[in-house]
Amino acid sequence: MIFVKFVNYLFVSWKLNLNRNKMLHEVVVKWFMAGRNRKKESLLSSNIIWKAAIYTRRSFDDMDETESDTISNQKDLVASFLSLDNNIQIVDFYTDDGYSGTSFNRPGFKKMLNDIINGNINLIAVKDLSRLGRNYIEVGKYIENIFPLYNVRIISINDNIDSYKDPSSINSIVVPIKNLINDEYAKDISKKVRTAYQTMARSGKFASGTTPYGYMLDPDDKHKLIINPEEEKNVLLIFNMAKEGAGRIKICKYLNSNFILCRKELQRRKKRNIDCDDRTIERKYKWTTTTIGRMLENEVYIGNLVQNKTSSISYKNHKLVSNPKDKWIKVENTHPAIITKEFFDEVQKGIGERRGKKGKTRKYSIYSGILKCGDCKRAMTKQSDTRGNRKAENFYCSSFLRTDTDCSSHKISSSSLNSIVLKTINLQVDLVLELDKKMKKIQTYESKKELSCEYSYSKNKCLRDLEKFKSQKRDAYIEWKLDKINKDKYTILTEKYNAQILRINDELQRINQNYQINLKKLDQQDYWVEHFSKYKKIKKVTRNILVELIDSIYVYENGSIHIKFKYEDEYEEALKFLEECKEDEND
Repeated sequence: MIFVKFVNYLFVSWKLNLNRNKMLHEVVVKWFMAGRNRKKESLLSSNIIWKAAIYTRRSFDDMDETESDTISNQKDLVASFLSLDNNIQIVDFYTDDGYSGTSFNRPGFKKMLNDIINGNINLIAVKDLSRLGRNYIEVGKYIENIFPLYNVRIISINDNIDSYKDPSSINSIVVPIKNLINDEYAKDISKKVRTAYQTMARSGKFASGTTPYGYMLDPDDKHKLIINPEEEKNVLLIFNMAKEGAGRIKICKYLNSNFILCRKELQRRKKRNIDCDDRTIERKYKWTTTTIGRMLENEVYIGNLVQNKTSSISYKNHKLVSNPKDKWIKVENTHPAIITKEFFDEVQKGIGERRGKKGKTRKYSIYSGILKCGDCKRAMTKQSDTRGNRKAENFYCSSFLRTDTDCSSHKISSSSLNSIVLKTINLQVDLVLELDKKMKKIQTYESKKELSCEYSYSKNKCLRDLEKFKSQKRDAYIEWKLDKINKDKYTILTEKYNAQILRINDELQRINQNYQINLKKLDQQDYWVEHFSKYKKIKKVTRNILVELIDSIYVYENGSIHIKFKYEDEYEEALKFLEECKEDEND
């Protein structure tokens, strides 16, 4: 009988991934207790106070619309279950209502994770594992790696899982199978939702989320569009300006300058009870050229519905991507038109002619993504000036060009910018190389050897002390088992040795960290100086040089330019290290 218990214990320990020493130690303890016919002590401590987080989630995409899946019922079920244990204190409720289980980018879940990291909770309770999520890989990662790392207890009521009272329940093969089933359920529901959406679109029903500007949903039919009288006049204004030859930038600037609010800003003000006519209140959202361009090419304004233009990458990745035109679903005459088809065709003809004049190819600036306005932080846009015999290229603030007049032009010529950037890069390269030269004088073999010797001495001393206290702890255990000391004495000695072991482990960690920091300081040039050294005395600024060396370039209205180089932190650390070395020499 004892042999059977012994084998079972080894098997369970193996499943729980215990290290060999700990496993053998606990086996010896159980053997001694069985041999002396002592009463087994419970493996569960009654002194632990569990700080519980009750997590609830519901998603209409998952078809979680049953009464049992409501947030309130989930809370009541879990709270009632936890109330049966006096050692469990409910700290907070974390809720994600309307969030899919395939994504873990949920506010309630992220808040709960933050509280776990900060030590505010050490128990998570859910109705079932599908509430945590329906992504098989991600749920497994949290259950098997992240939660155990912070010693978090997991309770899933409907799955009969309690990682503390019954560790085998969370490590059982049933758990990944359940997670896989939940994952497949989400995949199946996603497919059904997509099919239902496409079916509605083919039947001429509006199945998108937000109605196009100029329209609203029919109160009697949520899948039918009717004209919004307040926005209809602005749609006509936009199309009329486009017909007369105005481009997107001109239309956009006109709307913003004349305080015609875009849909998003209108919704924001109505939601927060802000006066829509008050011009003194700062606008958070404004018309953009992208919005104008989409409106001018949208057939919804002639009464046609064109849907399925975008779709998510997968049921796990909800990022939207554009569908090819052959997958678009178009149904004509589904709702009242704001403009006629003839008028719409004239506007499209004008847009096509303007595009033809600009050329089919677009040449991107080498400063794309790097050059920014110093005030509004928006990107700078390059424009060519070909009036007369001029062939000048200038950069302007994109906010000034495309949206409104809140920001000034910040104009700078391409030739001036290239000259300034070239001189600044050459100067920075010279400074870095000079710094590198001084660093190499200090970073000798003896410096590293001395650092290594000091590290080895301190580390070995700690390891010797650590082994001494571990040995004393083992001796105390044997003396207690042989009845040479009583349990109280053993407890006092164990606490004393554990405190010393903890202190030495902390000291070892500090020694290792200091060694790595000092070693990194000695090797600063190994991983960043080389980026600058290969661009010594350059004659021309190229895209590759900008991407490798510069993080961003800010242009200010007064003509000043600020260039933010990459590896600035490393450069500052190297300077600081040199200063410290000088101080040591002076001492």
